[in-house]
Amino acid sequence: MADDDCTGRHCPAKTLSYKDRYTSYPAVRYVIGEPERPAYGRAVSETARRLAKNVRLLRTAHGWSKESLALNAGLDRTFVGAVERAERNITVASVEKLAKALNMSVADLLRPYES
Repeated sequence: MADDDCTGRHCPAKTLSYKDRYTSYPAVRYVIGEPERPAYGRAVSETARRLAKNVRLLRTAHGWSKESLALNAGLDRTFVGAVERAERNITVASVEKLAKALNMSVADLLRPYES
């Protein structure tokens, strides 16, 4: 059997019983569950929101999935999804790729549209 003080990659994972989970051990500290996620501290600009809304609106108007827009623009599918949710800081080069795939200029892509 493995030693209780075993550390390193060759030691088996220790399974805690119900009693072990709720008993405090001053010398040993176990973390049960996942740590809290950090809050998203940065505010999203109005331009990023407008771009996100326009990309989604124009993509659906073309009848494309996120994957097909990503393939036409030469971008990753997950990146296009993050842009549509305004979660990513997008470069001008990526905006140009999206505009070219949607057959419009960058200025038209950033112009406010009504849905």
